[in-house]
Amino acid sequence: MTHPLLEAKNISKAFYHPSKVDIFKDICLKVCAGDSVAIVGRSGEGKSTLLQILGTLEEPCQGVLSIAGEPVQAGNRSRLRNTKIGFVFQSFHLLEDYTALENVLMPARIARQPIGKGSAAEERALMLLDKVGLADRAYFHTKLLSGGEKQRVALARAMCNDPSLILADEPSGNLDSQTAQLIHDILLDFTQHPQKALILVTHDRELAQLCSQQYELRHGHLQLV
Repeated sequence: MTHPLLEAKNISKAFYHPSKVDIFKDICLKVCAGDSVAIVGRSGEGKSTLLQILGTLEEPCQGVLSIAGEPVQAGNRSRLRNTKIGFVFQSFHLLEDYTALENVLMPARIARQPIGKGSAAEERALMLLDKVGLADRAYFHTKLLSGGEKQRVALARAMCNDPSLILADEPSGNLDSQTAQLIHDILLDFTQHPQKALILVTHDRELAQLCSQQYELRHGHLQLV
């Protein structure tokens, strides 16, 4: 039996300080290989919070999250995140005093893979930088790169450990149209490979419509569009 790559059952989240505020309730989502899922909604609806929960970066108040058929728990959370999930953050989260190559290799370093000269991880990282059009920036410190270049480094980093899932938060926000199109193409191409899927949060309705499934987070509920 093939398990979904991600399954969320009755996920709820609330903030309790200074007073209780329910963000969303009873969110259910199933993502299988080949799926590209877009989550849209107004600012403040909790889209980024939901994405962080789906990516195991934040815990829900209630509900069960499973990755590749394995329920996420305290003991396996870090392993599942590092081996199954790649993140593309809206604000990049790059290490500014490290090179583009070193940033791309960071997930491999965390996984304690060999990352030295000539290693398989380094070869993959260089291939990914070439894929996003930044082969000539591999040894540049990321503080010297433009916003569009930083986002492409972040995308390459997300694919470093060959994850099953990529989770992307506004992956093309504030980028020029050419760079945005490149990122969209790479993200959607990712789902064409075996046992891969994409979940993204976006305000870009055109990008959302390119995905195989579109959901709207509205008033605490996730609805298929």
